[in-house]
Amino acid sequence: MTSTRQCRAGHRGQVFNPYTEFKEFSRKQIKGLEGHVRQYDTGRDNFIDLMELKLMMEKLGAPQTHLGLKNMIKEVDEDIDGKLNFREFLLIFRKAAAGELEDDSGLMSLAKLSEIDVTTEGVKGAKSFFEAKVSCHCQ
Repeated sequence: MTSTRQCRAGHRGQVFNPYTEFKEFSRKQIKGLEGHVRQYDTGRDNFIDLMELKLMMEKLGAPQTHLGLKNMIKEVDEDIDGKLNFREFLLIFRKAAAGELEDDSGLMSLAKLSEIDVTTEGVKGAKSFFEAKVSCHCQ
């Protein structure tokens, strides 16, 4: 039996459930993306900050300038806290799958280089990853 985990997200105080909000991703994809974020969340605060994003992009073979990294965060940083939460990270892959990212943008590089290829796997897989990330943040 699986349980749906929910957590308050963003400055609006709304409950976030990746399985219902990101239906285009499979649970497997979300779990995979969650593992990817955990790998680079060295501060263990359930966020990817600027330095963690820098490391992630370097390890994925697509290093970015400081300004490029800030712009990457800004593009999906809905709560304007300067870092990426679970939901915001998922938004990168949703935007990539929807063709809403510039081909030469840092976010598109991240989406293409990630272990989970949303265009191949679909958005459903990335969804599971973020639900787990949110559940870790709630506990």
